[in-house]
Amino acid sequence: MQSQTEFVFEPFRLDAINDRLWREGKEIRLTPKAFSVLRYLAEHSDQLITKEVLLKTLWPNIAVTDAVLTVCIGEIRKALGDKPNQPKFIETVHRRGYRFLAPVRNGPQNSVATTKQDIRFCSTADGVRIAYSTMGQGPPVVIPPQLVTHLEADLVEGPLADVYEALARRHTLVRFDMRGTGLSDRNVPLSSEQLFVLDLEAVVDELGLDRFPLYGLCGGGPLALRYYAKHPNRVSQLVFYGTSLEPVTSDRKRQNDIALSVMRASWEIGSKMRVERLMPHGGTREDVDRLARWLRLSVSSDVSERLMELRQKPDDLAPILANVSVPTLVIHRRGDHVPFSGGRELAAKIPGARFLALEGYNHIPATHEEAMDLVNPVLDFLANGEHIRETSPLGVPATYLFLDLDGCDSLKRRLGEKSAQRHLSGHYEAIRAAIESYNGTHVKQTATGIGATFHSASRAVGCALHIQRVIAKRNAVNLNDAVKVRIGLDAGEAIVEDNNDSFGVSTERARQISAWAEAGQVLASDVVRQLVSVKGFKFEPAGVKRLKGFDDAVALYKLSPG
Repeated sequence: MQSQTEFVFEPFRLDAINDRLWREGKEIRLTPKAFSVLRYLAEHSDQLITKEVLLKTLWPNIAVTDAVLTVCIGEIRKALGDKPNQPKFIETVHRRGYRFLAPVRNGPQNSVATTKQDIRFCSTADGVRIAYSTMGQGPPVVIPPQLVTHLEADLVEGPLADVYEALARRHTLVRFDMRGTGLSDRNVPLSSEQLFVLDLEAVVDELGLDRFPLYGLCGGGPLALRYYAKHPNRVSQLVFYGTSLEPVTSDRKRQNDIALSVMRASWEIGSKMRVERLMPHGGTREDVDRLARWLRLSVSSDVSERLMELRQKPDDLAPILANVSVPTLVIHRRGDHVPFSGGRELAAKIPGARFLALEGYNHIPATHEEAMDLVNPVLDFLANGEHIRETSPLGVPATYLFLDLDGCDSLKRRLGEKSAQRHLSGHYEAIRAAIESYNGTHVKQTATGIGATFHSASRAVGCALHIQRVIAKRNAVNLNDAVKVRIGLDAGEAIVEDNNDSFGVSTERARQISAWAEAGQVLASDVVRQLVSVKGFKFEPAGVKRLKGFDDAVALYKLSPG
């Protein structure tokens, strides 16, 4: 049975495919978890949904408390303009759970199922038969294979099914199985990666596409770049995700050699090993088994081995980058096994390229939310050129970071007020740059402290760690004048005044939490820890503290730099 993909509760429309909420044509931004809560409640409207059900359904295999759910409900109410004491949409049933009150009707079904995919065949210049498909409506977007695909299985068991279906809601998606894989001719020589350009040429020529965007997902990035180098006038925009042109390091080569040995011994075990490397966090055993089946269906062990060998050869693409003249977006996860430095370098060498850093460790998405990370920024980029909407407006539940510079007083006594301020100004500039790079908003500054809000808990945590690394490097240059940073993190509803100052419960809690931190340490509340529980950050218990002006004690956790 196909699940409902659109819900209407006047005056709102919830698009479950693209994870977007609309009101009279205007998008209302929600964080991914808040959207998931809203969707679940809308799907079960007029039913009492207990907190236990919500937590087990939306945070499976993760120990979280009601506090995270409370943050999400608060964000939803803010977005809907709902009041807890006079609810129109979400009713709180004391000590039990929530009920969605508004009448919900199903919107039009526009999702793309495999039956809507049109699969056909064409021949390359060297006589190889290539399977290609079109799906969706709108301007074309061509997606080269991410090294391995199977047009039919991709939408049933493949790792990017949510990505394809969401993109096809706005665009005509053009995909194909390259030679040796999927539904294309299997028993063909694979002497060079340049052969795959012939496959892409055959598909776009068969469809009569004059000019189009190329989305190089994962392993499809190098092929997109090779095609652009040969046909620059036919490409309108370039998007890369998880792409690096850096030479394979000795460590990665050693890991690949181990994987090849396992694949030769057992393709069943080797396929699971490859999936686990591509999705190290968040995937269940069932997910790994499903994706391993998809991989074995898409390609034989011999061809998979050959493709890995071709990918390890020295690349000739770096000189092309400086000549790219079309709008380009580069997306990369910070913890991806494909080095983050490679994605950053790719963007740096393409003139005017936009770089979007994502949190997390998975190369292929483990959740629907991670899949939408590869859709929404791309849709915005394709529609608006270089403009990408980064964050939602202030005044909604956020993660608040407060830091205090430790040692300022002793520095002023030793150097004098003016010299100390000159020295500290470099620290302040580095901290503000770090906040900006993680899409935070600098909202408060005291004599020795700085506050910032983030609409992603993972960005706030990542920024805190980055600040500590930056300050440690600056201190290493001048040990005598070292200044260390204490950082506190909390999540909740922040309120912002006209002067861009921020206040509220989470603001004050973060400030007090920073005071409990040791010099050079990041302390986070339990709410923050739970919000980023699937992102791979490491926390250690740091005790339970009572904060001034708050009735309940707060469990604190030390953030490990590892």
